[in-house]
Order: sequence, then C-alpha cells, then structure tokens
Amino acid sequence: MLSIPGKYEINKEFALKTFISADLTPKEKKRFREVVEAVQLSYQIAGEDIPSLVNEEYDCQVILFFSVQLTVLKNAIFIGNIIQRLVKPLCLIRFYDYTNHEIYCFCHKRLNLQDRTQIVIEDTVYSAPASMQFRDEINTLIHEYIEFDRIQNRGNKLDFYLEMMIKTYITSNLNLWSGVRQLLVSRVWYNRPDMLKLYSQLKRVAQLKKEQKSARTVAQNAQINGELKRLYSEFAKYIECV
Repeated sequence: MLSIPGKYEINKEFALKTFISADLTPKEKKRFREVVEAVQLSYQIAGEDIPSLVNEEYDCQVILFFSVQLTVLKNAIFIGNIIQRLVKPLCLIRFYDYTNHEIYCFCHKRLNLQDRTQIVIEDTVYSAPASMQFRDEINTLIHEYIEFDRIQNRGNKLDFYLEMMIKTYITSNLNLWSGVRQLLVSRVWYNRPDMLKLYSQLKRVAQLKKEQKSARTVAQNAQINGELKRLYSEFAKYIECV
C-alpha cells in the first residue's frame, strides 16, 4: 500500500464487531456485516522518524493504514464514514473488492476543544477508483505523487497526512482547472496553512462548477466565471513559486 516501508508493517486482522458501535442503527449494523468481508490494520506509522504533533488542536502520534475488503466497492463511502468516526487517530483506509479496483479514504480530524477524548471531523476525501492490476491514470498519479517516498512535507505526521489527502483530492478531480496537475509539484506542500487554503479553494471551484451547470441567467454565469477566474489566478501563484 503506497510503498510504505516494511518497518511499519502490522498486518493485524480485526473482527467486524470491533467497528460496529452502539450508535449505529440496526439497519446500519446489518449493512456493515453484509458488505464488509475483512478488515486489516496493514501499517502503522509511529515513532519520531516523522515527528508527532501534540497541541491544543491535534494529537497526532500515529497514522494508521487499514485495508478493507468489500463485497462491492460502491459501499466504500458508507463504510469509510463509519470507520473514520470510530478511529480517533489519523487513518487511511484502502477499500478493494473482487473487481481488483481500490479506493482510498482520508479524514482530516482534530480534537474536540471541549472534550479532548473526542474528535471533530473537518473533512473526508475519497479517491476515484483505481485498478489494482493495470496502470491507469489514477494509480499512475498516486505512484508519482502520493506514495510514501513522494511526500515532501515530513515536518510532522499531520502535515505528512494532509499532503497525501489533498494530493489525492487533486488526482481524483483533474477537471477542476487546466493546470491542476502542476499544483502537485508546487511548493504549497511545505506549509500547512497554504495546503489547507488550496484545498478550500479547490472545493470552492468544484462547488462553482456544479452551480454553473444549473445557472439560468447571464448574470449568474458572469458572477460564477468571475470567481472562477480569481481562483484560477490564485492557483497560478502557487505554481509560480516553484
């Protein structure tokens, strides 16, 4: 998985009941049991080769990498949302099924400021499906930009994880902007505020493009195009800093 070094390998199998919490409805519990075939903790990045980050907002001392086999890959979002809510550390989930395709799931989490034993989910990212057998556009980009040795920001585990997550969002949304691939090699990855700002801007572009499809007036289109042009100009600034 993502060429993670063998020293982090765990390969521990978990019983499905581990992830079936009391707050799930009977219908959700039934569906979980029906669609999940196996759950394994494949890797665990611990130790200080990539430094931990512990402060008022975050407690990032480990990154977990799960492999989850599903009956059908279309259930990845349903299962991913359940597991990410339950697992408090940063974790990446690789879903796969009998078709030999896979989907990656990331989740940006922070501590609940009122109760540090609880987490708050800021955002969740699912990759586009990629082939596990043949080279396609998605797994080629994952290999080039998201595998372990390709991550540039190793200042701490949170920054390492966020770079993986946001790059995954980009590789799965290549139609957001004509120059979006160039963002993958920009210097934005060395600074967390810039990474998060870029991610917010990319999501805004996705929202605007969706709104554009339903715009009915020239004025609406002009307003959307104006904001898109401004955001594209911001993206270009990230690239100019390379």
